[in-house]
Amino acid sequence: MPRVLQQAAVIPYRIHKERVEVALVTTSTGKGWIVPKGSVDEGERPRDAAIREAEEEAGLRGVVTRKPLGHYDHVKGSGRRRVDVYAMRVTDIADRWLEDDVRRRRWMRIPDAVDCLRGELQRLVYHLDVHLNSRADASNES
Repeated sequence: MPRVLQQAAVIPYRIHKERVEVALVTTSTGKGWIVPKGSVDEGERPRDAAIREAEEEAGLRGVVTRKPLGHYDHVKGSGRRRVDVYAMRVTDIADRWLEDDVRRRRWMRIPDAVDCLRGELQRLVYHLDVHLNSRADASNES
């Protein structure tokens, strides 16, 4: 039975002019947009891997949800990968970061980000918007 590689991703977001925006980065080839994602190292928790990937691939730091928003599976090459996806409210944006020579970062409104993504990431970014709006509605009722 093939081994499943564990990966973690983060959907970085901010509130800008009363709108939710998410940060996407280009793939390493520069031909598409993705969220920061990478492998979970031996002994590392998926949440910690998501935090690391946000800083390495996008130059972003922030507050990451304790539990993932969701997950998706995908096949790459001959292996299957399970990706846990976390949300991160961005609190610090670096001008330079580890992979800024191979990746661009762009802030986008939710509908624009969904249009740039594929598959399950579209659903999860949309789910982030629903999650944030339901939290805002709950706090306004207090």
